[in-house]
Amino acid sequence: MRSLLEPADAPSARESADETPVGEGLECARGRSCDPVREPFRETLLGPLARRALDGVLERDLDLALDRRRLFRLAAIGSAGLAGTAGRTEARAPTAQPVGQETSEPTRRVAEWIRAYDAQGIHRTGTDGDRASAEWMAAVARDLGLAPQLEAMPFERLEVRRAFVELQGEEGVERIDGIPLYDAPSTGPRGVEGELGGFESAAPIGFGAVGPHASSNADYFASRPTSHQRAHLAITGGERFGLAPGYSLINAEHWRDPLGPPTLQLPSDTAERISAAAGRQARVVIDTSRVATEVHNVVHNVVHNVTVSVPGRSLGLAPLVVMTPRSGWWQCASERGGGIALWLELLTDLALDPPSRTVHFVASTGHELGHYGLDHYLERRRELIAGAALWVHLGANFAAARGAQLRLQASDEELAARARAAMRAAGSPSDVETPPGTRPYGEARNVFDGGGRFVSLLGRNGLFHHPADRWPDAVDLQRTVQLARAFRSLVRSAAEG
Repeated sequence: MRSLLEPADAPSARESADETPVGEGLECARGRSCDPVREPFRETLLGPLARRALDGVLERDLDLALDRRRLFRLAAIGSAGLAGTAGRTEARAPTAQPVGQETSEPTRRVAEWIRAYDAQGIHRTGTDGDRASAEWMAAVARDLGLAPQLEAMPFERLEVRRAFVELQGEEGVERIDGIPLYDAPSTGPRGVEGELGGFESAAPIGFGAVGPHASSNADYFASRPTSHQRAHLAITGGERFGLAPGYSLINAEHWRDPLGPPTLQLPSDTAERISAAAGRQARVVIDTSRVATEVHNVVHNVVHNVTVSVPGRSLGLAPLVVMTPRSGWWQCASERGGGIALWLELLTDLALDPPSRTVHFVASTGHELGHYGLDHYLERRRELIAGAALWVHLGANFAAARGAQLRLQASDEELAARARAAMRAAGSPSDVETPPGTRPYGEARNVFDGGGRFVSLLGRNGLFHHPADRWPDAVDLQRTVQLARAFRSLVRSAAEG
């Protein structure tokens, strides 16, 4: 079945080897076609009675086989089970949520969504964790009786062979390993050598503190394309940026067209050693290349967005679009987990009680690579940007427990007022707002640039782009549940209007 948003001239999932339909491959009960990702959780977690009930939902258009609350529970349990079957590498079971915090049905549900996402491992674009989350979210959608697509796009991942700096000192050479900046070029295997100095110095190799927020490093990002230096050392994270010690990686906004000097990202605890080496000789090696993606020991040249639609009762009305990124540098429990949870909550709510307007959902990959996945989605649907009645952007960090700050963004004051009221009623008002008419942060900027109407939720995070952003400690579960309540109300109202 072709996705409602798939262009008429695009190959269907069945016609393309790179477009992976969910629900192919295995024969299941009563001749039903199913897939190997979803079936293990149906068999082993739900049990035969629940499985028969869920089959009834799929085959009889959500009739009375299951009431609303029971199906919510099945969807939540299924998400946790799929994390175990789809996330085959870099995954570990998250620690238990503290006793007493999972006390309500919505709280348990949201906790399961984020717990499952975290357990899939690192979610960088093109990794096992990236593919696991795509398969899992599509399978949850199919278990709600919908027809999701894994929409493929070409992709080559960055293979890092060596990435380090060698500092000449009185007692010899000190080597410090790092992580390349993904939208900067390679030095090649031999590296580059020269005196170490600040970014604005005449030294061939520059260094300085660079945080993960483009807004706090405007001068550095503006100067990268014209820098005369042969390599850069970017010291990331730490108290200077209101972040935890260690790495806070920088997004690769120019992934498609790398620019500037080869750049090595270093954790904040290296700052003193790098500064002490100023004026001495250094060697930087960033030996990288772009190669086909290998997932579960199979070579691919694609990654996927998850797309699915809830058909409305009145097909003549302009649709809504709900979008969230699903990729990031690490596990990203609070950075991305909140958006994932709300996306699944809204999908479940609308699937069980379809609204007047059709609502399209997209969970995009490539967030950390200049919104690579969303760009691909929009390139195929240019008319939808301004044609949709509303875009709902579930952005980064609003689930954060550390250094949190909620930001509301909207294309006009009317939408801002509606979102503001919903958030206040749910107990989680915004801390700051981007003024309407100002280019917003995150994926909402893509809609703004195309003249679309949008509401956007995101925030700040003391563990932004940090490997310690893990379930459960990094997540403010109560606030995330409150925001889920607010956006269920907001989206339901917009979809019926």
